[in-house]
Amino acid sequence: MLLEPREFRLLDGLRLNPRKSFGGKVRGERLTKKKGVSIEFADYREYAEGDDLRHLDWNVLARLDSPVMRTYRDEEDLALYILLDASASMGFGEPTKFDSASRLACAVGYVGLGGGDAVVPRILGKREPNHSTLRGRASYPRLVGWATQPRDLEMAKDGLSTSIRSFAGSSTRAGIALLISDGLDPDISSAIRILGGRGHEVLFLQVLSDVEIDPDLEGDLRLLDSESGRPIEITANSFALKEYRRRLQDHNQSIVESIRRVGGRHAIVNPSQTLEDVLQNVFRREGWVR
Repeated sequence: MLLEPREFRLLDGLRLNPRKSFGGKVRGERLTKKKGVSIEFADYREYAEGDDLRHLDWNVLARLDSPVMRTYRDEEDLALYILLDASASMGFGEPTKFDSASRLACAVGYVGLGGGDAVVPRILGKREPNHSTLRGRASYPRLVGWATQPRDLEMAKDGLSTSIRSFAGSSTRAGIALLISDGLDPDISSAIRILGGRGHEVLFLQVLSDVEIDPDLEGDLRLLDSESGRPIEITANSFALKEYRRRLQDHNQSIVESIRRVGGRHAIVNPSQTLEDVLQNVFRREGWVR
């Protein structure tokens, strides 16, 4: 289930709030700017032979003796791509960053399914067969099954940035690309710009623990790089920790600038944060949902 009953109640009735307008594949619950047949009036156009007379404006015809058709804003589905980072660094902490990211993926996916959106889950950082598109709230158990599938985060994998570029280069239609990752890849900013350049609206939930943001270390240490497996020896003194914090801040600022450049949104979340806290202080406050 991943989510608790009270958390479902917090999510019920919410809808994703994209800034862009996307064309859908099947009729859904979102109004787009494409003209079709729906419930919201868009404009008039001249009658053409073969048009459905049900949409002829008879009042205009009676007054002006001119046949015109009423057109409407078409209701179509939004594509929500959930891009979940399964690289080795996501296995850090307790609860792990991956566990927290999986819960967030299911929460946002539940909102998308409830809103009639097309939810497409994808794993980044390791190769897996693409999951089928999910539609409707009845598909939520399949989303949970995908998110809780046993995965060895230490297995050989593609790099995070490589996976993002691979997704961006695929033939998927434009939609919301929800990236849930720690973002600890030196080339991720460039990959984000490519993703946004393909027409996707990028939402990035960057999952970082307290000890990653502000480590409490001291002395001569031998650290192991979780991604490469290479050992690194350091002396953890005030100068080294200050330099680490500066580099992390610069890295995160580069991510933020790339997100803003492509018209996306970004937030740092802690694995220990409750869903209610993320919902209130990120999703609602920043307008990710309505």
